[in-house]
Amino acid sequence: MYLTNLGLIFLVIFLISSLFYLINQPLLISYLISGTLFANFFSLGERETSFLNSFANLGIIFLLFIVGLQLDLNFLKDISKKAIFIGLSQEILTIFIGLILILALGYSFEQALLISTALSFSSTAVVLKILSDKKELETLYGRLIIGFMIVQDIFALFIFFLLDLIELNFFRIDQIIISFFFLFVFFILLFLLNKIIKRFEEKITSNLEYLFIFSLSYLLGAINLGNILNIGNEISAFAAGFSLANLAFSKEIVSRFKPLRDFFIILFFIKLGMNFPLFQLNFNFLYHLFILSFFVILINPLIVMIIMYFLKFPLKVNFVVSLSSGQVSEFSFVMADIAKNKNFFNENLIHLISGTGFVTIFISSYLLYFHELIFNKIKKFISFFEIKEKINDKGKTFSYPLILLGADRMGSIILKNLEELKEKILIIDYNPEIVKKLKKKNYNIIYGDVSEVDFLEELNFKKTKIVISTIPDLNTNLLISKFLKSENKEIKFISVANREKEKLELESSGCDLVFIPYSLGGEAISQKIKELFG
Repeated sequence: MYLTNLGLIFLVIFLISSLFYLINQPLLISYLISGTLFANFFSLGERETSFLNSFANLGIIFLLFIVGLQLDLNFLKDISKKAIFIGLSQEILTIFIGLILILALGYSFEQALLISTALSFSSTAVVLKILSDKKELETLYGRLIIGFMIVQDIFALFIFFLLDLIELNFFRIDQIIISFFFLFVFFILLFLLNKIIKRFEEKITSNLEYLFIFSLSYLLGAINLGNILNIGNEISAFAAGFSLANLAFSKEIVSRFKPLRDFFIILFFIKLGMNFPLFQLNFNFLYHLFILSFFVILINPLIVMIIMYFLKFPLKVNFVVSLSSGQVSEFSFVMADIAKNKNFFNENLIHLISGTGFVTIFISSYLLYFHELIFNKIKKFISFFEIKEKINDKGKTFSYPLILLGADRMGSIILKNLEELKEKILIIDYNPEIVKKLKKKNYNIIYGDVSEVDFLEELNFKKTKIVISTIPDLNTNLLISKFLKSENKEIKFISVANREKEKLELESSGCDLVFIPYSLGGEAISQKIKELFG
């Protein structure tokens, strides 16, 4: 009977996830639906329930271990101050506004605070999966999203730690100080272990099977050490991963643990789906579900848009980053589960959080996937969210032989090489930080969004010979190609493409040279441009 029920669970998972895969929907939703259907049409015994609970907890441990492994200090240094400001400001404002809203629904202060905090986290897994599929991780908005979601993840881990203190009744200041001291000691011990492990790094990596056993033992050992110091499993798992992140074999550990994480995290979402009472819904529950979903999908992105408005980001960047905050996170479910174990949440609240997650992830996935189409339809209605800061207007008065669109990463390499041509170069970028940085170095640079025809029409192309775009957006590059051909057919247009299909489309639109960054380095691209200019 035990294996039969488990077999039925995975049969339901397979059928529902296969359907979602075929229609290109987020698989996370299929796991929630599978759990809901199974819980409402089948019954589980005590043994199966215990199995699911244990394995679901392992899913969270492996998830946080991998998050820690991917957060080395060098990566954290790359997160811009603005991304940190966006993340922290959004958390504070969402929790505050959410608290007021949820209190108005009749919940206690403690419950309202926990619910609003849980709803303040956005799904890193869902958003990054969509951006990765669309090849948009390297865009300005892609990097901002990664940055502010990392801030959210770290904030979530801090909240988990605070919840552990509440569970242990650490309400007095002296008790809180002791707890933070234990946490400090825990990190110091892991730091010392890191120094010891570095000496044996080559030996450990000589056998990949041994590396896996070592990593698993290290993780479980860190959790046991955390238990001795009264530190929760979630924090211990994250700290264990973070302490190994700077080692050469960290990426290999991630690749080895991902299948384990994927298996166990599926069971975590199945468990959450089982908390949704399909046949016990009432008007009050649906009303609260609607209010919370509305708050996450519309109010939370609006909060981010207002923050980014004051940071003077371009409208499109503002819009996409804001959309990315319109769903509930995996960490929201983890927090709800922790709150339930500490008797802050009852079953009804778990059902409500699960339902909000289902609705928001489902809707926001579509919004984010089709953000370009949506933005083009509504941009005239949200134009007041953009401050058009004109840092330099040289491009309107003078005409330059070379124009470089985008000076970050690939663009910076090309710029360095093009200076050897001794030709005047105009740089256009819509990242305010890059514009200010290059302006200080006395480059001819202007701020602007080249995806807007109105902006292109203001530029002077009379003496322009070559325009180079390092912008990884197909529609923007097609628009530029079409505009240049109508403006001056003698101008040669060089563009970046993300894949072969895009390359062919750009070439057919009239691009003189199209390159794929992953197959051709910046130096090689620069050489081809020099040949074309000569």
